[in-house]
Amino acid sequence: MATLKATVHVTDESGSAHVFGPADEVPEWAQSLITNPKAWAEAPTSASRLADPAPKAPANRATSRRKAGGGGTSQ
Repeated sequence: MATLKATVHVTDESGSAHVFGPADEVPEWAQSLITNPKAWAEAPTSASRLADPAPKAPANRATSRRKAGGGGTSQ
């Protein structure tokens, strides 16, 4: 059985916040959302927890801009 060694805050799919601690039984939906391995005293072994998470899309970065009027040489 999965047990926590730290208190964690998890937000469910409807946006409600839940708090779980070492004495609590963590539901399976919340186990899959707790990704910090340091939070677990004994990590969950369910199939949903062992599955690879969906790949994340690369972060969109803003293109660099030149400062107005700077870049030319003075005469």
